[in-house]
Amino acid sequence: MPGGYMGKILRVDLTTREIREEMLEEKTLRQFLGGYGLGSRLLYNEQKPGVDALGPDNILGFISHPLSGTQAIAGCRFTVVAKSPLTGTWGDANCGGSFAAFLKYSGYDGVMFKGISDRPVYLVINNGRAQLNDAGHLWGKDTYDTDDILKAELGQDTAVACIGQAGEKLSLVSCIMHNKGSAAGRSGLGAVMGSKKLKAVAVKGKMAVPVPDAAAVKKLRSYYLPRLGGHLQVVRKYGTTFTLVPSAESGDSPVLNWSGIANRDFKNARTLSEVLLDERKYKPAACYQCPVGCEAVLKEGTGEYRYAAGSFRPEYETLAMLGPNCGNNNLESIIKANDQCNRYGLDTISTGAIIAFAMECYANGLVSKQDTGGLDMKWG
Repeated sequence: MPGGYMGKILRVDLTTREIREEMLEEKTLRQFLGGYGLGSRLLYNEQKPGVDALGPDNILGFISHPLSGTQAIAGCRFTVVAKSPLTGTWGDANCGGSFAAFLKYSGYDGVMFKGISDRPVYLVINNGRAQLNDAGHLWGKDTYDTDDILKAELGQDTAVACIGQAGEKLSLVSCIMHNKGSAAGRSGLGAVMGSKKLKAVAVKGKMAVPVPDAAAVKKLRSYYLPRLGGHLQVVRKYGTTFTLVPSAESGDSPVLNWSGIANRDFKNARTLSEVLLDERKYKPAACYQCPVGCEAVLKEGTGEYRYAAGSFRPEYETLAMLGPNCGNNNLESIIKANDQCNRYGLDTISTGAIIAFAMECYANGLVSKQDTGGLDMKWG
């Protein structure tokens, strides 16, 4: 078995409640690398053509990567795969945090779901033991509350991936949230979880990830860590937010739903700069064992758009889609919107795109105040 793999996945039938282990072939793991590779191979082999993305035959997988849970410098992401209810074709989304490593520590490289539960449930995996638990007390909760409740019940050494109200209501732009600020955001896979009545997946354990020469890996990590430089310090301080201003001003990110130009139609990109956002930072944050630490949580918001202390700093994509794409130069409102999307489990990229589309329709007279219930949907 290649190093970095636990060598098995978990199969869960939500209709029958059957849970079983399946060993993975070394040939498959060597040919199809990572969560994306292994996930696509498993779905290609097993997914029936023409299935309803929100029906029982759609297979939903959470897959880790070969470097997850090891001393490697990177490799802290996991990939979620399924048929996308948004596009009707292949769907995948990946996410950082600690879930990938903890999934390995729980004993598995991945977990694959099929079927539909007759009531809300969550799966918990702990050191090779898995069970489905009732999630009636979690259904209707946002992702922050769900994370808090499950960690209170299972222990703080638990990693949780869950949906909010958006996934429960089968929103096609719903996502899967982890750690209150990391999102498997694309393809509407939160709706797939919601359709299966699967509120969350919780993983924990202390199983060691097999590595042929762990001492050598640790030595390599120690060698390269102090040599990481260049743009790393910028990313560590500002995350991806330092790309917003140059991207907007060069035309690389959208302005007014791609109908505008920054230097003409949105001259306020610098009001959303990484420096102004950094002033609101409370402390940095990082994915599990990541030496970069490009994330951050913020101080409590003030003024009209107040948000709680500890809200995650928006990434570049969120700033772009809820900022210049909507003609909006109010940084506090973007932070607040990002926090709300994270709580409800909404993909911020798609959310910003939908709002901007509605604004452009309003600007062109295709939508009126009568259609919006009196809301003035002008740019800004």
